[in-house]
Amino acid sequence: MPQTPTIYLDNASTSFPKAPGVADAVADAIGSIGVSPGRGLSGAHSRAAEIVETLRLQLARLLGSTEPERVLLASSATEAINTAILGVMVPPGRTGPRPRVVASALEHNAAARPLARLRLRGLIELDIVPPDPEGVIDAQRFIERIDERTTMAVLTCASNAFGTLQPVAEVGRAIRERGLPTLLLADAAQSAGLLPIEVEASCIDLCAFGSHKALRGPPGVGVLYAGPRAFDSGADHDVQPLQPLIAGGTGGVGGDDELPPRLPERFEPGTRNLPAMAGLLQALRALSPGAIGQERAMIARARERLKTVPGLRLYSPQDPARSVGVLSMTLDGWNPSDLAGVLDASFGIVVRAGLHCAPWAHAAMGTAEPGGALRISPGPETTPEEIDACCRAIAEIARS
Repeated sequence: MPQTPTIYLDNASTSFPKAPGVADAVADAIGSIGVSPGRGLSGAHSRAAEIVETLRLQLARLLGSTEPERVLLASSATEAINTAILGVMVPPGRTGPRPRVVASALEHNAAARPLARLRLRGLIELDIVPPDPEGVIDAQRFIERIDERTTMAVLTCASNAFGTLQPVAEVGRAIRERGLPTLLLADAAQSAGLLPIEVEASCIDLCAFGSHKALRGPPGVGVLYAGPRAFDSGADHDVQPLQPLIAGGTGGVGGDDELPPRLPERFEPGTRNLPAMAGLLQALRALSPGAIGQERAMIARARERLKTVPGLRLYSPQDPARSVGVLSMTLDGWNPSDLAGVLDASFGIVVRAGLHCAPWAHAAMGTAEPGGALRISPGPETTPEEIDACCRAIAEIARS
């Protein structure tokens, strides 16, 4: 069969195409600014610093935060999540009983692996809460597992494997209402740019996401929001609980042996990725509030066309409002990776297959043994015709 034009349905991995103007903003930062922010006093340095601080302000607004200094810029969502977990759970000089962590079984490896390592080393007790058959964590069941010894609760906003939305705000508010010391870490990698986050209203203490998914920016920027309970000193503790993973670098202050104590400089040593930050700033300016509706409509269209394909099982809620733009599936007799390979080679359709860096999720949903699932994830520019072409290709493969 001749190769057809590429249909890109892997936006949950990384968005394509990027938002209008992103490539130009990246090129301009490289070609006409060049310098690194915070490393000089020239006009170019001022332009660089303005990009970083404007980006921080825009991200704070995206997060529903009134304090932009709490927006910490990292290299990726993975780094941001690792900083949140390891910076709280392994602080210098910790004594006493092992702290507890309650996490959902839907977490990405960015959270699952550091948690598993801490458990293996005997540093934490880890309680993993499974989802219901549709891939949703029951809020009450999750909240009941949190007690006075629970240092952190980890809950993704939306499953990257199955797209299901999780009750983050309900959990956050319950923690505060019960007066628990537990910090809530929310992984917003799949929801940032599609749905409001509202860290303050939702009682989220730590929130992480990256630049290159639904925000439609370039890769290379991670975001970590550090709320007052996660960082600030207070009556309940003698030291700041969140610690940086990197001890060296300038961090904006070059004369001390220690990183500066204040936000955001304490968590931003080294040379910033200005081109990626410039691209993300442009992506935020071009952000479309209607993208989630478009993507849900495409998923609903795909569900309708695939529901009668023999041997095909779909994994996502029947109600599109309970998920982001992700639809995962398995086909009897096919390894998902082989199925993705045929879609690419024979039909020019780009999808994602496998465990999606979320093995706990696939184990909980019963899809780990066949090698995970095939995942399609449209973007704001995906057309109904492209969805129809993908569905026809899957049906053709199933018939063969």
